[in-house]
Amino acid sequence: MVAISTSRRRNATAGILSQRRLVCILSVVIATTMALYTFYIGSLLNKHQLSQLQMVLQSPAALVKEEAAGDDPPVVIAHAISLIKCGKKSSVTGFIDAAAVLRHSIHKNSVHYNNNASSSSSAANNNNNNKQQQQSQKKSSSRYSYQMYAIVHTSCKEHAKSLERLGYKILVKDHPVKKEDIKGEFLRNHIEGENCCGSAEFIKLYAYHLTDHPIVVHWDMDVAVLQPMDELYDAMLYPVTHPRGKAARGKIERQHSEEEWPDTVNAFFTRDITSAKPWEKITAVQGGFLVARPDKRVFDEYIEFI
Repeated sequence: MVAISTSRRRNATAGILSQRRLVCILSVVIATTMALYTFYIGSLLNKHQLSQLQMVLQSPAALVKEEAAGDDPPVVIAHAISLIKCGKKSSVTGFIDAAAVLRHSIHKNSVHYNNNASSSSSAANNNNNNKQQQQSQKKSSSRYSYQMYAIVHTSCKEHAKSLERLGYKILVKDHPVKKEDIKGEFLRNHIEGENCCGSAEFIKLYAYHLTDHPIVVHWDMDVAVLQPMDELYDAMLYPVTHPRGKAARGKIERQHSEEEWPDTVNAFFTRDITSAKPWEKITAVQGGFLVARPDKRVFDEYIEFI
């Protein structure tokens, strides 16, 4: 044990307090500097970011009118998601983020996206532009416009406004087929235990009601589009005798490439391979990605089949 005199104790205390004051002053100075720097950078970018945000959230229909300028307007593809289950608050926050990311990725791969504005300032300050930078300054190679839709189950309608603010047109729907109306006994007895949503998942079929568009793409929300899908659209909208239709068919990879193309392509889909048991020769269609030709008669056929 060491004894310290009163005067030494006072000096030590004063030294500690002065060090604390210095640390506090330095912390305030650093925080103030960072705040001013952030404000300065934000003020420089604010106008550009605001214009970009307004462009992204602007209705694609309005963009079509602006960009057509006397030319034939681009074909508008419907992109639909389904909000089926929303019991947990955390899942609601997640689907809003996912819906925003999906919509932005579709916008970046549509006819409307132009990265010239966002990259021109950096290009001006860099004399060693590489090939990747030059490509990033080009417009999207897509020729197609888009319109976002959200098929919202009646149990989730309170969240429809959140999706509407993100630029989605809302369709509030209940089960198109009730469990008790399902014909097959096995499906009727087991449907509610399938995957996440049971019979409520049939609301995805309402994508076939979007007949104002020649093509609808139904997505799960946990995806992002990385490149345009014009080949799929061209194969559906142009016959094989048309240059675009022929070129598109030559680029698309199919599960059975040896089979001849049909005269009219009404849908593209992927198989749910990961959910199939090894001995199942026929795998189900993956409901998270479907490119189809909207037709209420097809919707009715599905309902009748179920």
